[in-house]
Amino acid sequence: MQKAEVLLAGLGGQGVRRAGDTLARSCTLEGKRVSVLPSYGAEARGTLIRSEVVISEEEIIYPGVLEPDLFVAFSQEAYDHFVPTVQPESRIIYDPAAVTPRPADPSETGQYAIPAIETATGLGNAKAANMVMLGALAAFSELISKSALKEIVATGPKGRSERSIKALEKGFELANQQIEL
Repeated sequence: MQKAEVLLAGLGGQGVRRAGDTLARSCTLEGKRVSVLPSYGAEARGTLIRSEVVISEEEIIYPGVLEPDLFVAFSQEAYDHFVPTVQPESRIIYDPAAVTPRPADPSETGQYAIPAIETATGLGNAKAANMVMLGALAAFSELISKSALKEIVATGPKGRSERSIKALEKGFELANQQIEL
């Protein structure tokens, strides 16, 4: 891996910023260079929010995402706003409960539906949907190991970290099911 640009986007309150921070901290734990730039509106809850994460083994010249290799869409608004920046070889991960993707052209970007909200709700914590998506992102991209993510998540409050780790595991599992297809 030379460099990877990851764009996570949704609405304030969906855990986009936490997912970006967790990804960045996990990459740092594995010795990678990382830049993370969260951006959100003045009224964070309910407004468009994004977290740009650049991961590299070499010095990062520009800290923002220009052409995402991976785009994780947590909401329709985010999908519609940012999908034009995605390149043909990029991957898009979205929650089908929140996003209706545009029809895919066979020569176009790979789009993967991960039922994060449904899965997190089934685990007893709908707010862990961001961790389901983060687990899926890690499985699809191989940018970060599951163990590094779990180590960073485990540093949170005990009850919350246990639920978040279960959500990460389910995200890995859901992505791997799609990879095997």
